[in-house]
Amino acid sequence: MAKASKASGKRFPIRDSAALKALAYNVRRLRKARKWSQGELAAEVDLTQDAISLIENGRANPTVLTIEQIADVYGISLPDLFEPQARPLRSKDR
Repeated sequence: MAKASKASGKRFPIRDSAALKALAYNVRRLRKARKWSQGELAAEVDLTQDAISLIENGRANPTVLTIEQIADVYGISLPDLFEPQARPLRSKDR
């Protein structure tokens, strides 16, 4: 199993982009607010659960069409998915 992680890390590296980090955070935040699984969101936008996981982990470079579909499912504008959000402090950060 460790080999799969290494392989996926090389094939799908974490992208160091503020826009993709905001997208990843917002897609996950909005999905969890609706109490959806990754599979449920994937079905709504006609993607695989793996594709949603890659987006939420900042390892994907989704097309504008895919991002637009996600925004439509959430009922928000496309730019809203790239809006940086204040992240709550974890207990160890306080």
